[in-house]
Amino acid sequence: MYRELIEKLNPKPTFNLKWYKDGDLYSDGDIEDILIKLIAENEPEKYADVILENMSWPTYYHLTHLRKNILNWYPFEKESSVLEIGCGMGAITNMLCEKCHDVTAVELSKRRATATLLRCRERENLEIIVGNLNDIQFDKKFDYITLIGVLEYQGTYTNTENPYLDFLMEIKKFLKPGGKLLIAIENKYGLKYWCGAREDHTGFPFEGMNQYSITNKGVRTFSKKELEDLVKDSGFAHSFFYYPLPDYKLPTVLYSQKQLPKNENMHNLQPYYIPDRKTLVADEMGVYKDVIENGVFEFFANSFLVECSDDGHLGRVTFSCFSTERKEKYRIATLFTDEGKVEKVPLNETEGAAHIWQGVKNGLALQKAGKNVLPMQLKNGRLVSEFVQGQSLEEVVLEAVERKNKFEVCRILDMVYQEILSSSQHIAAEENIFYTMEIDKEVNADKYGPILKVGFIDMILRNAFYIDGNIQWFDQEWVLECVPAGFVFYRMLVALYQSFPYVDKVLPVGEIANKYGLLAAWNEYNMMENLFADMVIDRAHVAESNVYRGGDRTACVNNIQKLLGISP
Repeated sequence: MYRELIEKLNPKPTFNLKWYKDGDLYSDGDIEDILIKLIAENEPEKYADVILENMSWPTYYHLTHLRKNILNWYPFEKESSVLEIGCGMGAITNMLCEKCHDVTAVELSKRRATATLLRCRERENLEIIVGNLNDIQFDKKFDYITLIGVLEYQGTYTNTENPYLDFLMEIKKFLKPGGKLLIAIENKYGLKYWCGAREDHTGFPFEGMNQYSITNKGVRTFSKKELEDLVKDSGFAHSFFYYPLPDYKLPTVLYSQKQLPKNENMHNLQPYYIPDRKTLVADEMGVYKDVIENGVFEFFANSFLVECSDDGHLGRVTFSCFSTERKEKYRIATLFTDEGKVEKVPLNETEGAAHIWQGVKNGLALQKAGKNVLPMQLKNGRLVSEFVQGQSLEEVVLEAVERKNKFEVCRILDMVYQEILSSSQHIAAEENIFYTMEIDKEVNADKYGPILKVGFIDMILRNAFYIDGNIQWFDQEWVLECVPAGFVFYRMLVALYQSFPYVDKVLPVGEIANKYGLLAAWNEYNMMENLFADMVIDRAHVAESNVYRGGDRTACVNNIQKLLGISP
């Protein structure tokens, strides 16, 4: 069926059908034929537009770049070999081929394996084997094995009395001494399930909590302790747990057992629900604050990524977050390492290098202006700095808000405003970028206040430490020339109040905006922010992601009323 596509594109990977038994036991149906055609007709950099034009959950799930975030930060050795078990339609296979010397991808479904073949058609370091892993014999061992969304199905595909344990014991034989197994799987007690979301594999709410006794579909996930014990019993001496959010399928941030979230912000986490929000009974985001403060986040994390090995040196990276909504050349990962370093890594090494270098220049320029800036170095294409134990300025402000200490909040905001004012030379009002870009046509010095020759528009509370009463800046990715100091301050306020709406109840944003003379130009600042976002943000990706993101309070209330026998 796909012979013409394969002949036309002449893919370079090896396609091994030796172990295939002429039957695809796992499939999303005919949508996969459509996806294969889309993959054949488009390069990966066009996938965001392709998804938007062919919007459906399978299209989004299989083609979105978010899928790669589960491992694109992982410190694979460059000369290593990888066995990817269950490659699906190649969502992370290309990335593995970029990072490692050679990749062997195993897939049950010939149709899905064909999608991977066409998606990775330029990769000469890839062999795709079609068949059940339990039947395949390998002629070598591997440095890494990935098991992403596969372990939970072994009740169906491994025919033994203890399929999950036996499967892990079997694949351990394929690892070199000191090799690492990477398992990604949902948590059966994930918070989204407590909130009423459908179980990802069966489609029934509360299925995992009922120990998979409702549908008996031959699939199951595990609690943290169950999974930890399973890994240990299968022969791995050591394991290290990561917690991808909102889950391992579409992660935007990963915490770990060494670096747990401190508050409900979690880098503006946006949960999603498939196939819909109709079964929800609680607001997931509203519960995280209590979960974190009560020290039970690890039990309620929606997913796990587990690093397993007989080698004790695991968890080199302890935290990772991704600038997922940006255009590809601006996407970066921020990593914390167990060596006490923070690394900024371009997710596209070719296109992203220039943006990383811009961050170095911005930091040096701000330092030259007399500001205290966290020292950073460029090493092997990564921006590296020391991890600072001090509180962020955002955390200090939030603590003051919790105490309803308006005076302290205003004192810190005054400090920030003075830092912004003194960060660059002031220029004539006529040079204001708002006039040159025709956002505003009438020159009015009073409306915009001081104009900065260079505006460091990342001078937000989250990008500063507060140490011994002094501010130290970091992560200054972006600058705009000839901008009002008020616009930089406006961006700081928006970042704070959007992430933590409850701040407005203690200190209304309108009160702050009025104090610093921002109200007259507020609409123009909004316009400029939108223009800047258009330059940076991948609008197609945002639009398609928003289809599935967010909760539904009305559904929650209606479902609770139904449980009480009350008609909504």
